[in-house]
Amino acid sequence: MRRISTAVVLFAALAVLFAGSAQAAPATYADDAGDSFDGRASMDIVAVRYDVRRVVDAGPLSLVVEMELAEPPEGVLAYYIAGAQSEGCGTVWAVYSTGTTAKAPVFGSGPRGKFNVGCGSPAGLDGSTGTWLDAEFVIEGSTLRWSIALGALPRELRSGSTFRRLRAFARIAESATSIGYPADEASTDQTWSY
Repeated sequence: MRRISTAVVLFAALAVLFAGSAQAAPATYADDAGDSFDGRASMDIVAVRYDVRRVVDAGPLSLVVEMELAEPPEGVLAYYIAGAQSEGCGTVWAVYSTGTTAKAPVFGSGPRGKFNVGCGSPAGLDGSTGTWLDAEFVIEGSTLRWSIALGALPRELRSGSTFRRLRAFARIAESATSIGYPADEASTDQTWSY
C-alpha cells in the first residue's frame, strides 16, 4: 500500500511541476519563393513562424517570431515586419530596421529589432496605447528572429492571446522619409493561440 501512495504522490508532484510548462504548437506560414516585387532574394519572404519557447535552455518562456528570407537581409535602406491582430492588445508587430532610415529616432543608430504592441502604455494625445519593446534580436543566415520573455510583455499578452490576420512585409525604405516601398508580402488566414 505504501508503494502505491508514494507513486501517487510522485505522479501528482510531477503533474503540478509540468502543468505550467505546456507550450502552444507553433504557427508557420509560407510564401511563394521568388515573388519579391523587385526580384531581390534578400527581400523575398519564404516563411514566418510564431512560437512560445525557451530561446536559451535555462531562460524564460518567450514569444518568438521568425522570418525566413530567400537570402540574408539587406544591410541598408530596408525594414522587415511580421505582425498580427491580438485579442486584448490590438496589433503586435515584430519590426527590424537597418538603422539607416528616418526611423532611427525610434530604433536608435544601427540595426535594431523591436516589438510594437497596441497596449501597455497610457493613452497618448491620439488615444493610442501602443508600446515599443526591445526584442532579443538576431540574424542567423537568412532568418530574422525576434524574441521577448512573456513576463516582459504587457499584462494583456503575458498569459496568452490569440493572434489573427498573420502577415509579414519586406519594405525598401527611402532614406529621408522612411516611406516603405513594397518588396514582398506574406499572409495567412490561420489563427494562432498561446
